Amino acid sequence: MRKRKRTPCGRALAVLVLTGIVVQLIHMPEVSAYFADRNEKNNVLQVGDNTSTIEEKFDPPDTVTPDTTYNKTVSVRNQTDTPCYVRVFVEKDQSEIPLSIAFDRKHWTEKQADGYYYYRTVLEGKKKTEPLFTSVTTGKTEETFRILIYEETVQAQGFQTPQEAFASIRGEQESGV
Repeated sequence: MRKRKRTPCGRALAVLVLTGIVVQLIHMPEVSAYFADRNEKNNVLQVGDNTSTIEEKFDPPDTVTPDTTYNKTVSVRNQTDTPCYVRVFVEKDQSEIPLSIAFDRKHWTEKQADGYYYYRTVLEGKKKTEPLFTSVTTGKTEETFRILIYEETVQAQGFQTPQEAFASIRGEQESGV
């Protein structure tokens, strides 16, 4: 059997490998602690419930009389405890019919570019808005017609204005409505 001769280069390599192993063993607890580190945060999220309905007081006439004012009161009721913002879309089913609706400008905005009237304040839980309007006046027509009313609500928490709140559900910035 032949004996191998160790060279200075081979010894230096062996010392270097042995040093590397010792360094790794010394730092092993730090490395394993890094891999075992945990951080936990518990967040409680609650979904609010804001169910609302249109409340309307209206006795439809049997026939339409020209130039007549009919009592028709339209409000929105918040049926839950969650404060919310409200908006309402109002349109007649036949655009050519002459019809006048006296909208409340104190508690509601004018019709906005998106077609909605916005309630100016937060509607608290179990409360009802001031009426959007209380009467409808026909023009020179005897044709029957319908007034289409659609309402939406969004939770008020975290928003300063109804426009800001509704813009957030569309993923937009407030458009200055």
